[in-house]
Amino acid sequence: MRAFVLPFLVWACTAGILPPALARGAPPVTHVISHDRTLAVTDPSTGSNPLCAWAVFPPESVAFRTAVLSVTYACPDGLHCGEWDYIDYIFLRRVGGQAAPAQDLEVARMISPYGWRFDSTWSFTWHVDITDFAWMLHDSVEVEFLHTGYESNTDRGWVITLDFALTEGRPAMTCLGMETLWQGSIPYGDSARPIARTLAPVSVIAPTGAARARLRILQTGHGMDDQENCAEFCRKTRRIIVNEVLVDERPVWRTCGDNPLFPQAGTWLFDRANWCPGSIVQPDLYDLPVTPGSTHTVALEMEPYVNPGNPSAAYVLSSYLFYYAPPWAAHDATLEEILIPSSADEYSRLNPSCRGARLLIRNSGREALTAVAISYGPPEAPQTFEWTGELASQARTEVALPGSIAGDRPFAARLELPNGRPDEYPADNELTSTGPAVPVYAPDLVLALRSNNDSAHNSYRLTDGSGAIVRERALGTLGAGALYRDTLHLAPGCYELTVDDTAGDGLDFWFNPEGGYGYVRLLDGEGRLVKSFVPDFGRGIRHSFMVAQDAPPAAAAEPLPIVNPFPIRNRGVFAIDFFDNDPHPVAVTVLSEDSSRTVYERSYPEVREMMIPVDISAEPDGYYWVRVTAGDRTATRRIKVTHQD
Repeated sequence: MRAFVLPFLVWACTAGILPPALARGAPPVTHVISHDRTLAVTDPSTGSNPLCAWAVFPPESVAFRTAVLSVTYACPDGLHCGEWDYIDYIFLRRVGGQAAPAQDLEVARMISPYGWRFDSTWSFTWHVDITDFAWMLHDSVEVEFLHTGYESNTDRGWVITLDFALTEGRPAMTCLGMETLWQGSIPYGDSARPIARTLAPVSVIAPTGAARARLRILQTGHGMDDQENCAEFCRKTRRIIVNEVLVDERPVWRTCGDNPLFPQAGTWLFDRANWCPGSIVQPDLYDLPVTPGSTHTVALEMEPYVNPGNPSAAYVLSSYLFYYAPPWAAHDATLEEILIPSSADEYSRLNPSCRGARLLIRNSGREALTAVAISYGPPEAPQTFEWTGELASQARTEVALPGSIAGDRPFAARLELPNGRPDEYPADNELTSTGPAVPVYAPDLVLALRSNNDSAHNSYRLTDGSGAIVRERALGTLGAGALYRDTLHLAPGCYELTVDDTAGDGLDFWFNPEGGYGYVRLLDGEGRLVKSFVPDFGRGIRHSFMVAQDAPPAAAAEPLPIVNPFPIRNRGVFAIDFFDNDPHPVAVTVLSEDSSRTVYERSYPEVREMMIPVDISAEPDGYYWVRVTAGDRTATRRIKVTHQD
């Protein structure tokens, strides 16, 4: 990665404060796109490829209430998506024009997905709040997307888009300055370079007017040493200590089996040191009380660890300390996001939904937030809910709302009367959203569940709109490699199906071929497909649906035939899970990656459902296309053959 700026560089950040009178009405949002479908490929000679672009932001006279960065990856035209989980950094490289010095302030960090299974239509968008840097986003700013890695740059890569969404308005707090703290790739486990020495405590002096300091940390572990697979796969604890008082203690760790981007080609569901393949790294934020003019000591300590043999672990760290004046408003509730209903990629595991709207709210005021009234639902017929709790200044929380929602119909939510008082900044109290349509099924359904060999990890539960259990197969009740067909006669209303896997590797995962293969399907009363679920689902499936007496046939909306090769990565011996609503002649063809050579062909008469065996073990390592034709329809899937462990 690139060299960082020296520690303790101090910035002033007081530009662009609006008077309260200007913070009324719907706030305008400015979108600045620095990289618009920019091709990102590796540079194997150096391991990194900087992609810099100048962007023009609003002038300093415009203040921003919030700044959110959206990052979109897509497959390039004429190339495959990238194959490996590489670190991608997003820097504010220079601020103020070409003559400005390089700053290299890391505002966001991405981990690219295992992308070789994605087709040319695939794309995904993540977002991260970068409001702490909003004061810098004025006039000419050079933004750098630093793509790392060593894979081929001739046949694969990404196209990336960086979209800065800037909401105008008075900031909740005035930023008084910033200091750059610990930066870089820091060795872990090397006795010759102990991490405690590199992460020495820092002494800072709070500027005049400061009431709090926000410590913003991006930290991810990398490397796989020969002792504990550190730092990528070892769960180690981090402590934040301020003025010799413990502020926080937590593992530098992230669970990956519930990643909304699934399935991926590699070990996407393995938990890692604060990152997952195909995800953005959300910063850890700590708001710390400070006294102006006083010295404060900030320390970041990692759990002691020494590899006496071959140390190769490292934590990639960027950290900044922002100084803020007290919030100008005493009572100020902010509606940050609508999580359900939502069409955002990041919330795709939660949506669509016909019950349980969910909001993310923040206390932007000085006083603790103990109550807020929430109006929500269709704009023409809202409901009300009184949230109560204890939310500290600048903290945020998720709020689950009772009642049903309409999926693809407009949904509005509004916060009112924080702590029973008028909101002093009402411009950020209301949001609207529209989620994907909730599917509607007929009352008679069949839940077809084929367990894999690790069935002890699996269970399912079907609940109605009130949360009552309608049908379930509890943990420990499923037999290995068994097929269950549960007939359901459901009354009209809202339902939610959840399928859980306590091991976090779903019903099919290429890394665990001994676990076998399973599937979950919803069929109608005649055995025709209503919904098929991806078996490589990680920790679980959540599927919300409506039942109606006059529901239209749902099978037409599901792509058929179902064609699932498994394992997707194999030694040339695999099977194809095939399902269709009606029997058809089926032809299976396997082609080389460039489609110039047919390596396997076989035909079957009148197949409706079958596990089709394929053996191309005599073929060399590489990618292959599996093409299955059923009648006049063809499905194509990509597999990888590797004879090495």
